[in-house]
Amino acid sequence: MADSGPPVRVLAAGIVGSGSTFLYNVAREILETDRARRTIATYSDEWNPRFVGGNHLVLKSHWGLRALAPLAERGILLPIFSVRHPGDSVCSDMERFGFAFDFALDRVALSLKYCNLLRVLPDSLQFRYEDEFTAAPGTATLLAESFGVDPGQATLSAISAKYAADSVKAYAAKLRSSGNVVKHPDNPHDAWCPTTHIHLGHIGKQTTGRWRALPPAQRAAIAAACGEDAASFGYDCRA
Repeated sequence: MADSGPPVRVLAAGIVGSGSTFLYNVAREILETDRARRTIATYSDEWNPRFVGGNHLVLKSHWGLRALAPLAERGILLPIFSVRHPGDSVCSDMERFGFAFDFALDRVALSLKYCNLLRVLPDSLQFRYEDEFTAAPGTATLLAESFGVDPGQATLSAISAKYAADSVKAYAAKLRSSGNVVKHPDNPHDAWCPTTHIHLGHIGKQTTGRWRALPPAQRAAIAAACGEDAASFGYDCRA
């Protein structure tokens, strides 16, 4: 590729269960094609001055309202983020990680509020789970163009295929035996790869509208916690 431009600092955010890990990994691998600069990629909802330097940076984050959203507002971080109907995100969180409803709802509501802060920023890139952006060939191209990096279309296609749903399912199924896995100290259902942040059972049922089958009281709780922020993205939380 061409000589390296200035460092790119990406904030890969998203509502939990909305495909933000795809954005994180595709962004990370695109920037890693720039051999002239090191790429630091990690999960963090906080800022660390050591992130700043001559390197590229990709931060995966679900709850960075306090520390990271202000940096995106100031143009220090380029926000790319994914959203999904919060009801379906709650269902996904319970199914994949064994979380109780109230805990899953708290996680989703806070990450939704975070994304709503990023939504209004002029340079932010927004992706909707319902649009199947993880399967769209143009997603990686759009990210590369936004970063000012051109690894070539063949490389972009290969990166996208590596993190397509079927590939991630196969990757997640082998995590326990890979030796490269972090186990959650408090949740026996959860373990993940520290490089990709792909979790066991990372890919759920990939269906929409499941939240409507929840009990009425839970649907009402989703509407109360998420309705206003969800409406900003065109989602209706009314049962």
